[in-house]
Amino acid sequence: MKQSKKELILEMIRFLIVGGIATLVDYAVFYFCNLIVFKALDINLNLILSTALGFTVGLLTNWFLQKFVYRYITKSQTRSKTVFIKFVVISLIGLLITELGINIAAPIYPTLELTIFNITFQFWKLFMKVLMTCVVLVFNYIGRKYFVFKYENPEENLDKESVDEKNTSE
Repeated sequence: MKQSKKELILEMIRFLIVGGIATLVDYAVFYFCNLIVFKALDINLNLILSTALGFTVGLLTNWFLQKFVYRYITKSQTRSKTVFIKFVVISLIGLLITELGINIAAPIYPTLELTIFNITFQFWKLFMKVLMTCVVLVFNYIGRKYFVFKYENPEENLDKESVDEKNTSE
């Protein structure tokens, strides 16, 4: 049996909420590290370390909140190293898609700049970041739903367990 339309829509809404929280955590850690912790480092090393730490803390936040999104996840799935590795792989592919999209677009778009308080904003970068976030959002949802946390109807699992019990007792 499949999820009802209502269950699927509620799951998508929960996915957006959890993704939003994880993104805020990612950005907060990134900016904290970038502006305070690694401020004295070379700019490239600063960006690499800040991005890596933000991504990692955001990823872990997302992992711990997945039970809220996919309510049918079992305790064994949340403790499984294999499931966690699949989750990380999907997330890393999403990060790679984002990086590729932003870097491929760099020479294509004209640099539209606005300087406010000695901070220069390049709007095409923001546009591409938002666009790639939308693409990766869809990729992550599909990957996690069908590759990491496959939907299994609890009633069907009970039926399978009772059939298995009958087969083992005979």
